[in-house]
Amino acid sequence: KTSRDRLETCHPVLQTLMHRAMAACPAGLDWMIVCGHRGKAEQDAAFDSGASKLRYPKSKHNQTPSMAVDLAPWVRGSISWFAPDFKPIAAHIKATWETLTEAERGGHTLSWGGDWTSFVDRPHWELR
Repeated sequence: KTSRDRLETCHPVLQTLMHRAMAACPAGLDWMIVCGHRGKAEQDAAFDSGASKLRYPKSKHNQTPSMAVDLAPWVRGSISWFAPDFKPIAAHIKATWETLTEAERGGHTLSWGGDWTSFVDRPHWELR
């Protein structure tokens, strides 16, 4: 329920992607939506902690609806921040993205923060 509530703050394309990825999730693969939309206080806290390189309102999380979603692997009953735990989830979400029609994508492309080189942000997925 918490993940669904957070996902509801996101752009409909992200909602479609994540719902479809969750519905077709292979056995043993699970994740939690950590963040969808962020208001000013949340974004400033993320910046101050180093979790974000952007101040409010420059993050895609600050748009309404959010153009970004953060998720983390759910391993043995809790969130894992262990980098290798993100890879199978990323592969699954990217494969699910490829199943979306152009109409479902709404003209957007998908970017995963785990593929970035200047600031690797494995939980982060965004529409461009």
